[in-house]
Amino acid sequence: MSYKVYIETTGCAVNKFYSEVISGKFIDHGFKLTSDPGKADLIILNACSIKKPTEERMIERAKRLSKYPGHLVVIGCLVNTSLDKLRKLIPMASFFDVNNFLQVIDYVDRLINGERIEVLGSSTDNIIPLLQARKLENPLIAVVPISRGCLGSCTYCVDKLIWGNLKSYPIDKIVDEIKRLIKSGVREIRLSGQDTGPYGWDIGSNLAELLSRVSEIPGDFRIRIGMASPDTIVKVIDDVLDIIASDERFYRYLHIPVQSGSDRILKLMSRKYNADLFRELVRLIRSKLGEYTTIATDIISSFPTETEEDHEETIKLLRDTQPDIVNLSRYGDRPGVPASKIYPKVHSKVSKRRTRELAELIREISYGRNKRYLGRKLEVLFLEIKNSALLGRTHNYRLVAVKNNDLSPGFVSPVKITDITWKTLYGEIVV
Repeated sequence: MSYKVYIETTGCAVNKFYSEVISGKFIDHGFKLTSDPGKADLIILNACSIKKPTEERMIERAKRLSKYPGHLVVIGCLVNTSLDKLRKLIPMASFFDVNNFLQVIDYVDRLINGERIEVLGSSTDNIIPLLQARKLENPLIAVVPISRGCLGSCTYCVDKLIWGNLKSYPIDKIVDEIKRLIKSGVREIRLSGQDTGPYGWDIGSNLAELLSRVSEIPGDFRIRIGMASPDTIVKVIDDVLDIIASDERFYRYLHIPVQSGSDRILKLMSRKYNADLFRELVRLIRSKLGEYTTIATDIISSFPTETEEDHEETIKLLRDTQPDIVNLSRYGDRPGVPASKIYPKVHSKVSKRRTRELAELIREISYGRNKRYLGRKLEVLFLEIKNSALLGRTHNYRLVAVKNNDLSPGFVSPVKITDITWKTLYGEIVV
């Protein structure tokens, strides 16, 4: 009998990677994947819980999925942060934490038969999740994790509690994984981790050495470097920028999360840099890679004790640096992190107003950065179809949408930009 498995994933690129590996394992074992949880014998929810609203939404989603006939298995970050709540609300479900993502297949017969199982807490220090069967969500795009964990101790973040200290994967295995994916037709490689900046420090290497080896791989593909903290990327930034500049297959894109423009708040966050370091990194990146280099960052609004002066410092930093993309979050306490014990908290009314002001500024800056592309002709690698539009990326990772004229993604074409929003460039393929 061929059992059906439904897999639902939320969260970061690494979460999606693990779901692809799990999907590949199920297919290798003769299972069929279904997009309908109502038809599944086994329902797997790989759920993110990095932010409180996400945690609450995912718990509600787990409750809804538990009402289907198939046995529910919750895996990943949500299990690490919310196990007691999950046990109480969905007592018949099974749970596997982030240390045991890939062991689901080892228990599949028992799970299919409805047995409730918990696999929690065992060490995965020696497990390298590369070079395994994968069912790519998009056959043209592949996440390649280069490490797990980080060296930070941020007071607001549950990532360190979930993923632990930095564990870098061997360069040879990363390179072999990329070669395998390129051979299968992948056109965009996304190098990912909780923090890519300190890659290799635990194994006598560094990010620049990895990127240099990746640049030696032959083939027509693009490479996106994942998020890197200012204090870690600064130690290799010159070599990293030289490598990016020497190989046009690297997107001119860097994601460097600053979190706040206030040095006082950064210290309370236990971030190991000040706002001026971020300013200097932005200046250096644009001087070496050009003014059109896309810089993404993250901002947390209304961290405990944040004053109007702190808030204004963040506004000033954004105006000074003009980041192209900003992921904005309103602070919320997470279980077990030191910031939950920092008082006073910012009143919700004040927090909402500050977050709204930041959101308006972010849209203004992003729209202004995108206006520069109006009327220009850009080379675009098309990677997916969504809502009747063909979507692709420019050399600096700007999102471009064109009307889909029955074309299949996977090709490069010049596009004339005819319209913009603060998030997206719109255009027409130039024949």
